[in-house]
Amino acid sequence: MDGLRRTEVEADDERIRRFVELRGRQQGMFTRAQAVAHGIDDNTLARRCRNRQIQRIHQGVYADFTGPLPWSARVWAAWLACGPDAALTADTALRWYGLSGDWQDSPIHLAVPQNRRIERRSGIRLTRHQDLASWLVDGREPYVARLEIAVLTAAARRLDPDRQAAIVLDACRQRRTTPDRLLAELNRLPRLRGRKLLRPILSDAAYGVQSFLEQVYLTRVERAHGLPAGTRQVRATSGSAGDLTVDYRDVEYVPYDLIVELDGRTGHADAISTWRDMHRDNAATLQGKTTLRFGYQLVIDPCATAGQVGAALALRGWTGTLTPCSPTCSLQGGFSAPKRRDSGAIRAKPS
Repeated sequence: MDGLRRTEVEADDERIRRFVELRGRQQGMFTRAQAVAHGIDDNTLARRCRNRQIQRIHQGVYADFTGPLPWSARVWAAWLACGPDAALTADTALRWYGLSGDWQDSPIHLAVPQNRRIERRSGIRLTRHQDLASWLVDGREPYVARLEIAVLTAAARRLDPDRQAAIVLDACRQRRTTPDRLLAELNRLPRLRGRKLLRPILSDAAYGVQSFLEQVYLTRVERAHGLPAGTRQVRATSGSAGDLTVDYRDVEYVPYDLIVELDGRTGHADAISTWRDMHRDNAATLQGKTTLRFGYQLVIDPCATAGQVGAALALRGWTGTLTPCSPTCSLQGGFSAPKRRDSGAIRAKPS
């Protein structure tokens, strides 16, 4: 083989190697333009599609394999079809970041610049935004909106305020962002739909609420029925000096030695978590504290929850009055605290 031929073969090998690396980075996806740049013409693409060596996903976008596409491959295909100035946003961005949640598997959510005109594509939902470049994380492909932007845009898509709260609070509970950072980002999004509902949710998160269930308890149970303000995420330790266990109590009414734990699905579904919760409750009892535990039933009947908490507080010295939250509240007829059989209610600790 002469030198010129050897050089051409080496150049072809190098193009093939780079194209293989490119497809690997893109989860097997590639565009027609990328194929042509690496020496593959339209006839070759058409022949390989006919032979089921590759498959066409969107116009000008292919997969180097046949069969179903994994979610990450569908994301790359959507971005390559709509790029290069598109960006992952909302549910798609949150799942791309690895946040736990009930994210939508389809469609793929992409944001494009306001003046961009693009054909609708199956399985892709597009939104247009001014100054999209300011949303993006530098140095990433596919382009993706900053996590705070993704949280707020995903929440804003929900019409149900409860679902909005769940997305925002879950992101904070997973320690991927903070209420302050989300509020700062919200202030930079004056046109975001639903921002008036998101602001009080973020204010509750800054107050110490870490989950949807805690937010429901704060707004629909505690505040709506005139209960005293509890302290959120109270740090508590138990065990011996060499084997201390640190826990955080969801809500504690410190002057009355009353603890309220709110058990959602996350963190309370397995045997280890159940044992941990029992151990924490037992430790509180040994310290003279009472624990009330509620689950998702408080969403359905917050008034009954308020009645039980109010009764427990009254037994331990609270002299306040529960107030009905609405004309249909089950406490509408008034609230009578149960009486103790001993000498009287436990006195509240001095504040």
